[in-house]
Amino acid sequence: MSRFKAPPPQPIPATFNHHEDQHIVHPVTGLSCWGMVEVTSQQLLQPGGAIYLRAGKHIGPHKGFGVRHIWLERGHDLIKWGYPTFADVPRFVADIIVHDTSIVCEFDSMGGDQRVIVLRGRKGSAVLAPWPDGEGGLYYSVVTAYRNRATNGKAVARVRGMVKP
Repeated sequence: MSRFKAPPPQPIPATFNHHEDQHIVHPVTGLSCWGMVEVTSQQLLQPGGAIYLRAGKHIGPHKGFGVRHIWLERGHDLIKWGYPTFADVPRFVADIIVHDTSIVCEFDSMGGDQRVIVLRGRKGSAVLAPWPDGEGGLYYSVVTAYRNRATNGKAVARVRGMVKP
């Protein structure tokens, strides 16, 4: 059995003509910032920063980032989980990235710019990658989001400044 899935039954709408780096607004707040990573552990040697969901791109299985990647990688599953259309991808991510949610790092060595994972129990997890903000700091971009995968890691941060669940 192949571990690669068929594309979702609905293609990405032609009206979604966003550039891959364009920020997608939060479906509840209408803001482009989805919250803040607040570092709570001295083991994570990178700063906190704003969280953004970008339009993204899908390069292939397990390669890409953002809304396009999440839909093309997990569209069949999203439909089963109650997010039936491409337009529902931000709602799925918003159900994961909420105020006071734990963020873990799966790496023992946390010295460089590490990807971190927002944990939201049964709702799912979102992988965040740090990106330079052009002003000497970082922001965090949503790479992907999924459900029911066990993550092993140390709690290193929390989501702050978002809608409470």
